[in-house]
Amino acid sequence: MQLNLMVIAAWAVTALLVLLGWATGVTLWSYMEPVVDTVDPPASYYVAAWAGVAALALSFVVSICVTLYVAKSRATRRHHPLSR
Repeated sequence: MQLNLMVIAAWAVTALLVLLGWATGVTLWSYMEPVVDTVDPPASYYVAAWAGVAALALSFVVSICVTLYVAKSRATRRHHPLSR
């Protein structure tokens, strides 16, 4: 049961990062849309965007690794001679 919660939590954090990133992008676009092509966007926007993409990618990799770890531990436990 605890391993199931770990997998669920890992994927929930990834989903939360997706939702927060999307909300941040929509918010930034709503502020920048009236001035598109009139002023250059600040460099901090690009830094924030790449930091968000990096955080999402790392979270996705961690979620995959946690899922594979749980699957491997279940398979090992199932075929272990002392597990019965």
